[in-house]
Amino acid sequence: MKQVNVAPQCPYIMQLLEWFDQPSRYIMVLERPEPCQDLIAFCQDRGGTMSEGLARQVMVQLLRALNHCSERGVLHRDVKPENLLIQTDSQHVKLFDFGCGDLLKNTAYKDFAGTLEYTPPEWFLHRQYLAGPATVWSVGITLYNLICGFLPFSTIRETIKGRVRFTKGLSPECRQLIRWCLSTKAADRPTMEQIQLHPWLL
Repeated sequence: MKQVNVAPQCPYIMQLLEWFDQPSRYIMVLERPEPCQDLIAFCQDRGGTMSEGLARQVMVQLLRALNHCSERGVLHRDVKPENLLIQTDSQHVKLFDFGCGDLLKNTAYKDFAGTLEYTPPEWFLHRQYLAGPATVWSVGITLYNLICGFLPFSTIRETIKGRVRFTKGLSPECRQLIRWCLSTKAADRPTMEQIQLHPWLL
């Protein structure tokens, strides 16, 4: 977390104010925006889902946070609504909880870290994954969860098959973006840059 907080800092990542290195643990002092909730609690208090308009604002901020992580050589590895705080009065979003994070590399990761429901199918099939496609997968799961109010897959088998079903009322552009992010083949998923240029986000 210290690595992503070196100046210039990113407004979409929780700021590390102070840290202490003790023999058996680290103690970190983080900012605490007020009033704020994690995105799951925020949605639950508002009927369980988020409008496409607000989800779009959230995704723009999340993508900027992830770009900053990448520029600093950090892979978060646990992108999900519970790890995103939203200030309820301004809809400003901050990514936090780098406990599963690792240094960014171009080769495959062969250890599991994160949340099983946000893990890409290549991990279950091959026990390895690349940073970019795995992050994009978790972004797709996050967007689906915010808009639909539940996860797209409930079992490992469903994750591997990758059949995505949507609730009624979603725009074709939103559906297409989610399906693209949740392509079962890692090579078929968009890059972060392609997501940022997707019509749904423009």
